[in-house]
Order: sequence, then C-alpha cells, then structure tokens
Amino acid sequence: MKQTFLIRLTGWLLPLLCIACADDQGNYDYRTLNDINIRFAASYEAISREHFSITPQIEATPFNPDAYTYEWKAYDQTGQQKPIVIGTDQNLNTTLSLPQGNYLLAFTVRERTTGIYYQRTASLQVNTPTSLGWLVLCSDNGRTRLDMVSHIKTTDNVYRDLLQGSEPGNWKAPYQIVCDPRMEEPFYLVTGDGCTRLSNNEFLWDESYLIGNEFGNGVYTGGVQHLSTHFPGKIIIDPAGRIYYCNTLMGDGLFGSARSNQFYVSPSAGYNAKNALQIVPAFMMWDRTNRRFVLCAQEFSSLGLDNLRDIPMDELAGIGFPVLNDELFTWPRRTDRMELVALGNTRYDRNQDENGMTYAILGKGSQRFLYGIILGDLYSFANAKYGYAYEKAYHADLSACTDIVSATHFAFSSLKTFLYYSVGRNVYRVNFTDGTPVARLEFTLPEGEEITLLKFYLWEQDDPENRSYDLIVGSRNTTSGESTLRIYDGFDNEGNFLDAVPVEEYGGFADIVDVIYRENIIYQP
Repeated sequence: MKQTFLIRLTGWLLPLLCIACADDQGNYDYRTLNDINIRFAASYEAISREHFSITPQIEATPFNPDAYTYEWKAYDQTGQQKPIVIGTDQNLNTTLSLPQGNYLLAFTVRERTTGIYYQRTASLQVNTPTSLGWLVLCSDNGRTRLDMVSHIKTTDNVYRDLLQGSEPGNWKAPYQIVCDPRMEEPFYLVTGDGCTRLSNNEFLWDESYLIGNEFGNGVYTGGVQHLSTHFPGKIIIDPAGRIYYCNTLMGDGLFGSARSNQFYVSPSAGYNAKNALQIVPAFMMWDRTNRRFVLCAQEFSSLGLDNLRDIPMDELAGIGFPVLNDELFTWPRRTDRMELVALGNTRYDRNQDENGMTYAILGKGSQRFLYGIILGDLYSFANAKYGYAYEKAYHADLSACTDIVSATHFAFSSLKTFLYYSVGRNVYRVNFTDGTPVARLEFTLPEGEEITLLKFYLWEQDDPENRSYDLIVGSRNTTSGESTLRIYDGFDNEGNFLDAVPVEEYGGFADIVDVIYRENIIYQP
C-alpha cells in the first residue's frame, strides 16, 4: 500500500518539478558539468526600435560555444504579455521591437547533449523616443498636429506629426492636450472636430477612445472646447458653454448629461490644483450670460442639496458653506459689466496648508482687475455641515500695468505672487501684491516673432513643486510662419525672468496652441 502511494506521489510530483525547473526565471546559477559562469549587468535601459546589444562574459573549463544553444527572452513585468524571444545568439545584438515597459530579461545557455542549462537575469526598462519630453500641440493651417521634443534622446529628438495617418490627425481647430494620470490611457486631445483619449503607447488611437464613450447616458456626439481634470472630478465645457461633469472617486467614472443651467460659461475652469485629497472639489467657472462666477453643483446631491443647476459663488455662504475673508472683495455681478480675460490655477500655497490658488482677471473697458481665490473641498469631515467653499485671498487693480489691455496671453506663477503677460513679442511681470501694481518688462523675443502661448505647466509626478515654475513660451515668426518653443527656468531665479535666456529652445513647429510635459507617469487608478 505504501509502495503504491509513493509511486503515485512520484508520478504526480515529477511533472511539476520539471515544469518549475523549465519556467524558473530567478537569478540562479544553473551549472552544467563544465561549470559555466556568466556575467553581465544587473539592469539595462533601452529605446524601442533602436539598436540594443549585450556581450555577456562566459567562462567554463573548457568552453566550446558550438556545444550550446542560446536564448534571450523578455518577460513583461505586468504579466499582460507572453514572453518574447529577442535573440538566439551568444551575444545579444538586435533592434528592439518591445513596447514601452519594464521587463525581466533572461539569458539561457543550454548544453546541446544533456539539456542542462544556466540562466541569468537582469531588469530591462524599455522606453520609446516619445515616452518622456515636451508634447507640443500645433495648428498646422488649422489642422491638428501633435509634435514632441523627446528627452529620451539628446540629438535628432524632435518628432513631428505623431497623429499623422489617424483620424485625429485630420481634425481641425486644436484647443488642448491634457494628461489625467488616473486614466489608464491618460492623454486627452481636445479639438473643434472632436475630443478623444490617446494611448499611453506612442499615442496610438482607436474609435473606443472617443469622449462619447465616457458618457453614461449614451454616446455623446457634441463638441468639446475645454476639459479640466482634478481628482476626483472632471469638467467638460462644450462650444456653446454647457457643462458636463464626471466623478472619478470610485474609478474612471462616466460623464453625465449637460447641467440644467439657463446660462453659458467660458471655456475654462478653476480648481484647487495643489490639494489632491478633496472629496467634493469646487470647480469654478465664469457665467458669461450673467457675468458672474459660478460653482458646479453636480455633487450637491451627496451633500443633501439640489444639484440640477450650478450655483453663483455669492450664494454659497447663504446656503451654509463656510467661507473665509469674504469681505476682501464683492463678487462681480451682471450690473458690473465685467468680462473674463484669463483664468488659471496654481500650486501657490499662501497659507502653507496644502491648498493652491486660482486666479482670474476680469476686464471692463481699459480696466483690469485680479481676483485670487482658494477653492475648497465642499465635503466636511469636521463638525461643520459642509466643507468650506472658498477663501478670498487677493484683489488688485492692474489697470496701470503697461499695455495690459493689449495682452494676448497670461501665466500665473506657483512660486510667488507674480503674473506674467505678453504683448506682441514682449513678456511682462507683475507683482500684484504691490500697493499699485506695475509691470516690468522681462524679456523681448527676436524681431519678427509674436507670442502664441505663455503658460506654466503643473507637473503631476516628476518633481512637481520645482518644475512647475518653468515658463513655457511659444512664438510664431511672422515672416517664415514657423514657430519656436522656449523653456525658461523659473526655480533657480525665483520667478525673475529679466533678460532670461531659455534653457531649452526648439524650432520648426506650426502655430503652437498648447504644451504639456510627458512625465514618467505612474498609473494611479
């Protein structure tokens, strides 16, 4: 009886042991009778579709290369792909065709006569030339064109028209390129002809990425002019000024139908860009019908309030939301006849409480006024019934600033109380906390250029507190029609760009519409 059991047990275990031996990918020394020793580095980085080689050091007593077979195999660390053989020679010498990602690289040397093998492993990080660097959205005579300055490569590193051959590559009127690191495919392209996500893998596209597939009430076929995303919510504004909201607290979420507003908003949204732990974030927009600020009330149902229509900012205190420093200025009303000139979000943390600042510039005739607002979390864990809606932080009359009525672009600093604006080829800086704010000319671009983009990009993951201070300038040469991208370091000079020289400069673009940085994004569901 015992003998029969042992025979059956051996017959059951033996195949498993064989499988375990064959599939083992650990960094072990499987030695043949000739006592082979193989050495190479523990980790490698490579670029997909470019040359990659490894020359291992193989020692044995004796070693006859023809007595062995060789295999180089890459195992995807996510487990989503089957192992890929990338070489069958003693030395690895290949053009990599692996997708971007992290791999376990296994090199196996097997004795032909006995089948005994030695296997050694290393980590392999594969990037593509487009996996890190500046994404430059251009209007090429109205057509959407996405270029990229690769920071993976140091020469020949500007890639043109990445969407060429795809449907979005033919769309007209580009508006934005946006990154939402909490989406598995994190990039959004916003144009007059459509809005879509783009693949994290070289910005590939298919029809399932269209924004209409993110709506919970059927496929959306309308246009999109603006997209703002700040966890746990996203805002879409269509060309007419209707608002759509998506809650992403429990995942990617789905956009709902248009808000039941009797007004239309401008294509921009304010939110607390520094505080990433909000439950019900306040999204603030400009109601251009009634010339006032409003707050999206989509999540008000979770607070026990009516959520069908969005609420004017000056009514929030009366509903019961705590507000701070409300006496600093009066919220603009329709009778003030103001127009929104610019709206921007920063990580400027005035109170050192992990809350960023939103700025708006309103205009009336030759007058320009700045409003600084800290937008709160509408949900409260404390004793208050609701979380605080806002804190009024700054109000300044900018009307004395040089040519500010002619300003075409504005950028708000996350470092200090500075704003920047452009007129033609000139960039000005204003410290709006001065008694009577005035503008100082920072620098002037070469003759014949005019600025088409001025912004700070708020980095998500790669040193966001420091790199978000870099000033991004896009300009067009009025003679050649070509555009140039310039990056000015803002951290070392603490926002002082007087006579600054760009730390990066690239040419040959079409009209630059928007620029973001493609970071080493780690998907955060």
